Amino acid sequence: MPVYNRARQVTAAIQSVLDQQFDDFELIVVDDGSTDGTLEVLKAIEDRRLRVLTSPRNAGGNAARNRGIEASRAPLLAFLDSDDCYLPNKLGYLNDYFAAHPDVDVLLDSFIKRYRPERDRPDVNLRNPVLDSNDAILEALFTRRIWKATPGIAVRRDAALRAGKFDPSLRRRQDFDFILRLAAVARCATTDELLWIKTYSTDAISGQLDNFAGSTLSFLERHPEYRDNPAYRSGLAHDLGRHFVRLGKRRQWAQALRDAKLLSSTLGVVPLVRLTVEGAGLFRSRRRAIRGKASTG
Repeated sequence: MPVYNRARQVTAAIQSVLDQQFDDFELIVVDDGSTDGTLEVLKAIEDRRLRVLTSPRNAGGNAARNRGIEASRAPLLAFLDSDDCYLPNKLGYLNDYFAAHPDVDVLLDSFIKRYRPERDRPDVNLRNPVLDSNDAILEALFTRRIWKATPGIAVRRDAALRAGKFDPSLRRRQDFDFILRLAAVARCATTDELLWIKTYSTDAISGQLDNFAGSTLSFLERHPEYRDNPAYRSGLAHDLGRHFVRLGKRRQWAQALRDAKLLSSTLGVVPLVRLTVEGAGLFRSRRRAIRGKASTG
């Protein structure tokens, strides 16, 4: 678990791990140069299963996760963000699953999406389809049929090392990039079991629009199939459409123009417009589907 300036939230996340029904684990928390008293909160928690590592400066969540991977001693790794929580059966389920599936190195699980109280929205169960082939998982990832998030990734430690760990230079899509590199060296699977709770907040990196264009181009440099493979391109369209719809709702027209210029320099003006229009429709359809899940439970 990487943590940076989360003194008020981090205790709940840690407690959700310490309260697991499965007891044989170590929780490595990497304080990434916090300045708000987070480290004091961490030091006040007395539990032999908790290890706290500290960084003298803020290096970013991916660098902190990599430090945790390197320091880990267990053969299985699971991740958690400091504003999310595990359900009580998370680690026990993972332990049993990997024991029963020795040929699987990576498991992508499912989760509950919870909004902050001020959003006044019900929880949504986001269940992934059950898949056990890398080809099917890759197609589902690129076409947005799999809900992906870093706390939903469980992996054998040796596979994480073979894949090269997380890319510290990526500010967004680090989970997507990591899964794609894992799929190149290891066998993956998914489960529809709900194992953790993701708390949506407006200050999440995915909700910050100013770094979208640059990070999208960085991701395309690493994974050009996102644009070049027709079977995968709808995912890119969805991302573009969602981004520009959000900018329009916020009336951030100058940002929209800057991003359009930057993205079109690589994608081309006409392809960018086509993908954005297609993606706006996909985004709205997906959002309606999520709200439908919330209303039906």
